[in-house]
Amino acid sequence: MNFLDFPLQEGTVSSCAQDLIEGVKKGNRYFVLTLNSLIVYEYLHNEEYKKALKKVNYVVPDGSGVIKAVKLLYKRNLNRIPGIELMQEICAQSSKKGFKIYFLGAEEGIAQRAVTNLKEKFPELKVVGFRNGFFSDKENAKIVNDINQSNADFLFVGMGVPKQEIWISRNWEKLGVSLAMGVGGSFDVLAGKVVRAPKWMQRHGLEWCFRILQEPRKRLKVVPKLLSFALYVLKSNFREKRGESRDY
Repeated sequence: MNFLDFPLQEGTVSSCAQDLIEGVKKGNRYFVLTLNSLIVYEYLHNEEYKKALKKVNYVVPDGSGVIKAVKLLYKRNLNRIPGIELMQEICAQSSKKGFKIYFLGAEEGIAQRAVTNLKEKFPELKVVGFRNGFFSDKENAKIVNDINQSNADFLFVGMGVPKQEIWISRNWEKLGVSLAMGVGGSFDVLAGKVVRAPKWMQRHGLEWCFRILQEPRKRLKVVPKLLSFALYVLKSNFREKRGESRDY
């Protein structure tokens, strides 16, 4: 089914990871988007970001806001597929199949700690490179070259929205990877720098609230964007009930 201009996958974390890996084995390339409320906001208000997302070809419903919007507007129940869980499942499945992975993003040392923890969980995981996500435009060509020289199959980019998808889009044709996916702050969680919300908060769609409580200075600025997304969905629902054409 479609939400905005995006065809959403309707599987599970495990089935989507398997779908991607099987597709890569067949020679397909994937630019994966983990759709959430913040991404929708940026898509609607940031033309550069909207243009970047035109290259996306695999979209999973990540955020609880998107899940609730789909239920309200389409009366459909979708499984939530959190980006951090999809990334870990890809790592789990690819470790058994020999795929090579590169991690790009977060502050200095975070990606390395995330990799160390992942390799403890998946000893056979083949990590061929990692580096922080803070670099100048002058360094960009070297970083792309390093990724290509590593012969990585999968690239996880943790730079936050909208930067990570814009970066992937700008470099998509130059990159030799078969799969690239923006993973936001997942490296921070995997490295142990940030704690993920308790399971009950995840189940009730309150993970965003937990993140704000953890990092109020960093996260409070996101609240107006989340409210804007909610207002957009409510307006769309109101238009639908009045029989007006959809804008999503």
